[in-house]
Amino acid sequence: MTQLLESDLHADVRAMLRRWYPPRRGWKIYDRDEKTGIRPDFMVERKEGEGMERTICEVVAARKITPEHIARLNHYAESLSDEKITILEKILAVPAGADTSIVPPDISVLILWAHPIE
Repeated sequence: MTQLLESDLHADVRAMLRRWYPPRRGWKIYDRDEKTGIRPDFMVERKEGEGMERTICEVVAARKITPEHIARLNHYAESLSDEKITILEKILAVPAGADTSIVPPDISVLILWAHPIE
């Protein structure tokens, strides 16, 4: 039995984010390694008027989402927003079968059906 790694999920998460946030509508998707400072797994952003809209996505290859996963995503959202930067969505991307029962309603869950947790 091989352990599922977060990096195994990144290509599928990026593809889904690209569908939801298409470049033709001004969206840019950044991987963790493409931005300096506070670095979630993915940050999607576009300029909107004088400000910026962002979506933050964390990939979690775990059987169960923990309070620490939620706190980390909320920390990124808080750190990457201000009066001119609006966070549109916070996303946890998880393998199929992960226990997401503690995820609050203000966080979206992206289930990666092609990657079931063992």
